Amino acid sequence: MRPHGGRGGNGFRPVIVFARMDGRELVAAVHAAARRHNLTWEALVPSHDFVDFAHEEAEDRAYAELAASKRALRDHICETYGISIRELASLAMP
Repeated sequence: MRPHGGRGGNGFRPVIVFARMDGRELVAAVHAAARRHNLTWEALVPSHDFVDFAHEEAEDRAYAELAASKRALRDHICETYGISIRELASLAMP
């Protein structure tokens, strides 16, 4: 799977170039990817007792896009502030 942006003619989306984004753009990319993943998850699992496997590929792509956008944001934060992923994670804990 690969991250994607706007729709292409073949149903796949072109790759987003995260390296060219600043911090605010990366946060916006994570939010947009999360919204897309939520939509595809709702299509895959429309109720607690039904899974529509026709939407599985789209949900897989959306999940991969969300993971890639989160990774790009984490990398940006760590590089910008000179901290490790472990240090970043420790900031999230009390």
